[in-house]
Amino acid sequence: MTFAPLLASVHAMASGQTTATADQAADRAAKVTQSHHLSSNRTQCLRFDVSDEKRYFIVGVHEKHTPECGGDPATAPVLFFLKIRKRDGYVVTNHRDGDHFAPLPPKQ
Repeated sequence: MTFAPLLASVHAMASGQTTATADQAADRAAKVTQSHHLSSNRTQCLRFDVSDEKRYFIVGVHEKHTPECGGDPATAPVLFFLKIRKRDGYVVTNHRDGDHFAPLPPKQ
């Protein structure tokens, strides 16, 4: 019985849909960033850089500096990274400490 809550939380982090393209990975990253409150920036003030790996995408989430978003337009600091598994959309992030990837925090 101790595994039931763990299995439910793992299932909740997977979209159940394949993530086959870089565009799909960027869209998924934007939705996850917003739904899990991983950044206080508006989605239009974020940039999602996607790297295609063998079994997953790595998405770097950066601040996008524009006149409407503020900040130095010559910089785009990375906030955190997401790994999105291609076969089912499962997401882990290093948002918490910057070094170690872990499952998404619960939705708030």
